[in-house]
Amino acid sequence: MTNDELITVARTHTIDFPKLSGEPWANQETLAKITVLDTAVVSFESDQHPKMIMILLERESGKFISSCLMPRNPR
Repeated sequence: MTNDELITVARTHTIDFPKLSGEPWANQETLAKITVLDTAVVSFESDQHPKMIMILLERESGKFISSCLMPRNPR
């Protein structure tokens, strides 16, 4: 996908941010600076646990972007 296509898809995932976060400013209009990075997602999981750790890193530098603890996807 092109950067423009990725931005279009990302926009569909931001629509509910103001309502879900309780922050009315958390919207596409007020957060207009857009950055697209090549990233890697590294996950740590186990069949014995219902959740996994996901780490998002900038691919070229390894710079930390974000992390979360989330339910595992059933496979």
